[in-house]
Amino acid sequence: MKRLPARLRLVADRDEPLLGFLVRRGGVGEELARAAIARGGAFVRGKRVPDPTIALHVGDRVELALQAPDVSPLGRDRVLHLDEQVLAVDKPAGVAAQQDLAGGPALPELCSALLRELGEGQSQALLVHRLDRGTTGVTVLARTRRAQAALLLEFRAHRVRKEYRALVSPPPSGDEGVNDSSVGSRPALTKWRVVERYVSAAMIAALPETGRTHQIRLHLRDLGCPLLGDKANGGEVILTRPSGARHDVSRPMLHALSIGLRHPAGFEMNVEAPLPPDFEAARAFLGAAR
Repeated sequence: MKRLPARLRLVADRDEPLLGFLVRRGGVGEELARAAIARGGAFVRGKRVPDPTIALHVGDRVELALQAPDVSPLGRDRVLHLDEQVLAVDKPAGVAAQQDLAGGPALPELCSALLRELGEGQSQALLVHRLDRGTTGVTVLARTRRAQAALLLEFRAHRVRKEYRALVSPPPSGDEGVNDSSVGSRPALTKWRVVERYVSAAMIAALPETGRTHQIRLHLRDLGCPLLGDKANGGEVILTRPSGARHDVSRPMLHALSIGLRHPAGFEMNVEAPLPPDFEAARAFLGAAR
């Protein structure tokens, strides 16, 4: 039996419904294809499609994730702040902010399930900003459309105070600085300072004043200090000691430590998330090598 890849990338060679195309050209069983589409793993021309009967046209790019990532429900201990308008959670690694090709539940869906578990009458959870799938830490969501509009205004006006922790290697030569190089032709600015130094690495506090996609990762790469685990930008994925001991880094070591913003009700709120275990383990390994 032919073994299917985790993801299919195909180009439509004739006009026909999505499901029929996947069965015919992709060699995917109808039941498997339907399940992948239902969980949000199908994309046509770069946009997620939930309908297996959608019409394809010649030349359409089709992508399908056949294996959903293993995502656990959010535990109650992930709640950092909760009131009638705002929910803040400590996002774990591996959870996407919104549906992507990998499929599986995204953060708003997981937060809605958590709110129901907590007995909240209103379980709506709306995005106002995003963290990469591999990034951990503070994520703020709105519980009403009015709260979402107010929070989005704060983010777009760059009035939100964000601080991240990052493990990088090699360490920067200086102790602090500013990177204002554009990201994707858009203005971007990240302030940074060294918090801890190790033999060949450092823990950095990164304070982005804009919110471009992958901004911190790209600015640290430009500084010559890529994130540990950020393979796409030259980051190391295996740490070693002279003794031969090694430590594998399975994701980019970036954590959203805190967010400060104006609550829709008008008061200032600050939320902080502790460093996750895998970050602390890498930090301990680096510290022991000093």
